[in-house]
Amino acid sequence: MTFEVINLVFMCMGIAFSVLLFYRFRELPQGVNQKDHPAVSVIIPARNEEKNLELLLEDLRAQSVQPHEIICANDDSEDGTARVAQSFGATLVNLTNKPEDWTGKTWACQNGADVATGSLLLFLDADVRLGRDGLARLLEAYQNCQCTVSVQPYHVTKKPYEQLSLVFNLVQIAANGTTLPWKTNIGVHGPVLLISKTDYETIGGHASVRHCVVEDMAFGQKLKEKQLPYQLFLGDKDVSYRMYPGGLRSLIQGWIKNFAVGAAKTPLAAFFMSFFWIGSMANVPFYLLDAILKNKQPMIIAYGLLYPLWVVVLSILARKIGRFQQLPIVFFPVLIVGFIVIFFISLVSKILRLPITWKGRVFTGEDKE
Repeated sequence: MTFEVINLVFMCMGIAFSVLLFYRFRELPQGVNQKDHPAVSVIIPARNEEKNLELLLEDLRAQSVQPHEIICANDDSEDGTARVAQSFGATLVNLTNKPEDWTGKTWACQNGADVATGSLLLFLDADVRLGRDGLARLLEAYQNCQCTVSVQPYHVTKKPYEQLSLVFNLVQIAANGTTLPWKTNIGVHGPVLLISKTDYETIGGHASVRHCVVEDMAFGQKLKEKQLPYQLFLGDKDVSYRMYPGGLRSLIQGWIKNFAVGAAKTPLAAFFMSFFWIGSMANVPFYLLDAILKNKQPMIIAYGLLYPLWVVVLSILARKIGRFQQLPIVFFPVLIVGFIVIFFISLVSKILRLPITWKGRVFTGEDKE
């Protein structure tokens, strides 16, 4: 076999890995507007989330199933976060002087949980949006599996730079085991987490992961250590969010923060398949261009067929996880270059323990246990 044939086989294997990496997309069940549902305390950790918080609180007010209470843990915000929370009648927990051995989100979540009175705790990031039946569907999922429920929200994008998140979202979902055919979850999804207060206290709450920059992965590990099961789902119109609306800089900082720690904790099999999947996708346009420049007609035809096939694969996956535009998918090599650059920066930050800035606070590329 020539190198070109072997390489072509590997490129095809990369597409085949799409079937394994994204074998299933588990959606939340349709909610039942039951009256006798457990008391749910909604806890929203918020740092400078004035605009997002108002939208989320409006969504919560319109739910077909109403929560027992809404608690906003205001993490030393400098905007109108506290004012917005109070205007909607939410219980406000104002936090200042965060201890050095805590990250901001874990500090806010724990303090919110400490004052919660419901038997279930629902942690929601401020940028999450809920359709009218969002809470009902979360409760239905919990009632069905009788364990912790976590959701990766449907990703809504509006500006061109937000398209860069597509590959990151797919890799994050696959690497966490959410869509794999076998159960190998390494963590929960941080934006939406529904857990009983009993289980929360059993693992020590967010205090047990207080050092962790990527607390959702560490939280899942704590559940595993206590042999407490959890189920992961993917969101849709009823559970969505818009990541990094603050501009390209916030998107880069956010993904650097997540991948600097997350890659090292990904199970070997999932990491290998994800790496191979990305490598195959990245190499197809490269070898297509090489074949065109060298006028290798058979390879031009082969890679010319693989390129649109990747476009089809990405289009199908993109519709499952979010609202992404078709044009960037057609020119997916641009998305791949963005992914590789940010991943490389994350890797360097992890190895050299370089500082990472997020929401006005500085972290290192290391998660302490």
